[in-house]
Amino acid sequence: MKIDDQTGEVRARLVLEKNKITRRHRVKEKKVERSDRIDSRFDTRRSPLKWKQLHPRNIGVVYLYGLIWVVFTLWIPETWLTWLTHRSVLNQIAILVAVTIGLLVPLAAGVFDLSIAATISASSVTVAWALVEAQWSVPVSIAAALAVGLVVGAFNGFLVVKIHIDSFIATLGTSSVLTAYAVWRSNNRSILGFPDSFKDLTTELAWGINKTVLYALVLAFVVWFVFEHTALGRYLFATGGAREAARLAGVQTDRYVFGSLVTSAMFAALGGVLLASQFGSTQAQSGAPYLLPAFAAAFLGSTQFKRRFNVWGAVLAVFVLQSGVKGLQLAGIGSTWIESLFFGIALIVAVGFSSYRKRVHGQNAEEWWFDPADREGHHLKP
Repeated sequence: MKIDDQTGEVRARLVLEKNKITRRHRVKEKKVERSDRIDSRFDTRRSPLKWKQLHPRNIGVVYLYGLIWVVFTLWIPETWLTWLTHRSVLNQIAILVAVTIGLLVPLAAGVFDLSIAATISASSVTVAWALVEAQWSVPVSIAAALAVGLVVGAFNGFLVVKIHIDSFIATLGTSSVLTAYAVWRSNNRSILGFPDSFKDLTTELAWGINKTVLYALVLAFVVWFVFEHTALGRYLFATGGAREAARLAGVQTDRYVFGSLVTSAMFAALGGVLLASQFGSTQAQSGAPYLLPAFAAAFLGSTQFKRRFNVWGAVLAVFVLQSGVKGLQLAGIGSTWIESLFFGIALIVAVGFSSYRKRVHGQNAEEWWFDPADREGHHLKP
């Protein structure tokens, strides 16, 4: 009996030692795998900078703005170094920021909304017609314009989710329909004569800054909080990252795609209302100039901070790009074509950089939403 006890004790010790060896082996293997994962040209841990957040690959737009500031300070100091110039930039980008933030929602969910510009035009014409021709009150007219956005978003969502039409094609077709509606509703002419109570929505707030800047900041904070601090934001990115995997994990992906398109259309409709109020007139093509800048800012912003679609990257991209356009206009280089050229180049560069990053990372970056900083794939898990 005593021998059996000793034998049992020896066996227990052997099992314990074997477990220790196994655990050590696993830890060693895990460390080897982790060191292999670090090897990447886009990994900022290889940067000589102490804080990797300051690496140009993370905040390249900030350095671009610094370059813009230096160039125009030396070129046109008498006009660039004035509060009037930068105040006008803030007032000009406010509506674009609101529209771009709304566009981020479907992009995060993995779908496109090419109807935002036509939605701006349709809502702007609707609120103008309701105020001037139908003589409706300001709240009712604004509600009618926002209802246009709600209907457009629901229609886009129906086409994409229920009919299974590609979002690119569905929203492009919707854009054409909305353009026809805006031309018909406005009789293809400008609508003027808004009441002062409606124009007061976008008047000066303080220090020459309009109220639209405040509206844009509020919307930015709301969407940022949803993206970064709620389950809704995680589910949106999970839907955009791997829709089938998210669906199998229990995420109602169709609902998130549908809701993202409705949100984008509502933001665009709000932008149309603010556009009509700010300029005091509107026409059937008033929203057309917002399509390219919104996509350029969204994709350029996705290369900043989070390396995915994010609010503050998009806001910063809008501000920097518009500042560059403003500087060139003040320098006398093109007043009509320079903005399209600037934002077009920005869109090509942003998408090209994403494609280059995909090629560098190989099979781990087969989708445009891939985040190189997320080695464990947490962006896939709702």
